[in-house]
Amino acid sequence: MVRRLVLALTLGTLATGFLVPVAIAAQPEHFTESFADSFVIPAGELCDFNYSQTFSGTDSVTIFGDRVQVQETLTVAHTNLDTDYTLTENDRLFFTFAEGSEKDVGVFWHLRDANGKMVVVQAGQVRFDETGLVKVTPNLNPDFADVICHALGGNPA
Repeated sequence: MVRRLVLALTLGTLATGFLVPVAIAAQPEHFTESFADSFVIPAGELCDFNYSQTFSGTDSVTIFGDRVQVQETLTVAHTNLDTDYTLTENDRLFFTFAEGSEKDVGVFWHLRDANGKMVVVQAGQVRFDETGLVKVTPNLNPDFADVICHALGGNPA
């Protein structure tokens, strides 16, 4: 009985000795990136009007051995350049990238007009795999052109 106890303690100590360095080596990597940009898309390519987008944000990235997670805060101005109508949004999104898949969760659309009136709100989850779109939360439209072109007073191209 004592031999089994000593053997079990010895094996436990050895296992701990092997697992602790593995756990330490597998510490996730963290970093933060800020970004900003703007672009114009001519009428007929996205919407039936000239579209402009200006955005800035911050990504907080965590890299694990089997996946990458990104927490993103984003401020965007969408403009119908033909009418100068602009909608702005502040979003918070969470992305998980693993081999062959992606899961996006958060507030995808939170559009306000110049008076602060909410025009479009959509939140939920979108999943992709190597074949494309797999899952979308009900009442979340993953078609960017359909949402933004209509919200800005036009139609998709």
